[in-house]
Amino acid sequence: MTLVVKNLQKVVNFNIGLLENHVMLLRRLVDITSFDLGVVCYDNKSIHKLNKTYRDVDESTDVLAFPFIEVIEPGILPFIKDPEERILGDIALGIPYIVENLEENEKLEEVLPVMVTHGICHLIGYDHEDEVQWQQMYQKELNILQKFNDQTGYNCKPLLGVGHFIQ
Repeated sequence: MTLVVKNLQKVVNFNIGLLENHVMLLRRLVDITSFDLGVVCYDNKSIHKLNKTYRDVDESTDVLAFPFIEVIEPGILPFIKDPEERILGDIALGIPYIVENLEENEKLEEVLPVMVTHGICHLIGYDHEDEVQWQQMYQKELNILQKFNDQTGYNCKPLLGVGHFIQ
């Protein structure tokens, strides 16, 4: 199915082709290649507006997920017979925000797969609003990123650090 990766920001120069290759690999690892997926890169003003509009959070952020399908149980996607309706959703990345929050010695190219993995986990029904949800999502991200690291030689770690969940 279709993958669309768009860079709508002009603040940070980065390799969009590499991001697209990483997203294609992540889709295979999560087994969601039969679903359409969009990944869009935004500047701080645009991601701020999306965050305010859809989450009522008045600030920029690193990643937002906009699922198209309802997932009842995390990680188990519903059967959708019509291929035209197999649309997983969209992931919005706040590229300048991500760059501004890089840790020492972190590289954008190695952090973007973590952000995309986090977004994919949200699109397939995972969340982190309590400790139980956080643990499930953390383990899913860890599993995906370990496979990703094995294939790329990267050392990506889940976005949500140990003991971190949003209340």
